[in-house]
Amino acid sequence: THPYPLDADRIREDTEYMCNVIGPRVAGTAKETEACDWLQEQLEGMGFSETNGTLERTAFEGYPGVHSENLIATCNPEHDGPIFCIMAHYDTVETTPGARDNTASVATLLELARYLGTEQEDLNAQVRLLFLGSEENGYHGATDYVENLTPEENLRHLAAYNMENTSAKPAPDAVLITGTIGGRREEGYLDGGYLEFVDNAASESFSWAFERYYRGETFPHIVGNSDHVSFHEGGIDAVNVSWRHLNDKGRPTIPPEYHKPTDTPEGL
Repeated sequence: THPYPLDADRIREDTEYMCNVIGPRVAGTAKETEACDWLQEQLEGMGFSETNGTLERTAFEGYPGVHSENLIATCNPEHDGPIFCIMAHYDTVETTPGARDNTASVATLLELARYLGTEQEDLNAQVRLLFLGSEENGYHGATDYVENLTPEENLRHLAAYNMENTSAKPAPDAVLITGTIGGRREEGYLDGGYLEFVDNAASESFSWAFERYYRGETFPHIVGNSDHVSFHEGGIDAVNVSWRHLNDKGRPTIPPEYHKPTDTPEGL
């Protein structure tokens, strides 16, 4: 039983639209812009808007001459307490429509926006839903977001959850990893060493929720290679949540469809 009423059919429909109608969305291309336009249209249909302070679209330059955009939908924009971020990148590499990486997660983030809406009285926090561009060529969307936070905003960020290959149906042998490379402790922010997993508020809270609602265990792992890295570098607790396969040495590996033409909605 799912704890919240998210519509799986609508998540699939949105995934199929982005993959099959828009197609591959390489950073800095017209297709990436088309995807951002479509996402903004969906969010505005839910009541998010620049006028009421719940929607922001920001342009940035990643690689020199390569321009992309972030789209930020905010629930409880007037709340001055803790900030939590949930993020998913909507760009892809040129070789794939990116159903697992990362369209299904983007569609899930859209569905979460529908569920939360612009105001959630029972939620004593501000929630920012980050639709990030330009992840595949270096986490530029996440970096732009973190670098433009005020010092006060940075301190209010308690946790950031990165959805990366999170929403696709897992293979029978898959494990759900909580990947981090650092976290806050009493003595300050700690970076994870090569063989040292540093748990933090984001990974701890996610693992607790997964165990409580789904009776499952997560697989702690030291991993970079996605937007959560930019949050770690900014001193914000973050976790990368991703389905992975275990190899013969018990180490998580990426799905076989990763960055390939076979990463389609039909395979989800």
